[in-house]
Amino acid sequence: MAAKKSSASKVPAVSKVVSSTPVRNSAVPPKSVAGPASRKISAPTFQEIALRAYYISHSGTGGSEDENWFRAERELGGGV
Repeated sequence: MAAKKSSASKVPAVSKVVSSTPVRNSAVPPKSVAGPASRKISAPTFQEIALRAYYISHSGTGGSEDENWFRAERELGGGV
């Protein structure tokens, strides 16, 4: 008795099977490098605080020298 050919043999062969897209194959940077959370934020320098305090005092909304200094530290992120 002759063996029947399966119906799967009638399907044309695919030369290359693509299982993913180029986007999925792109390199993804490690989490420790990406994102603003990994950046180290440095404290403002004396000169940066002094300059900001100067601008506050000349803006018309400033107070005493100390108040301007403390406000400048808060605005620049140095007054923790």
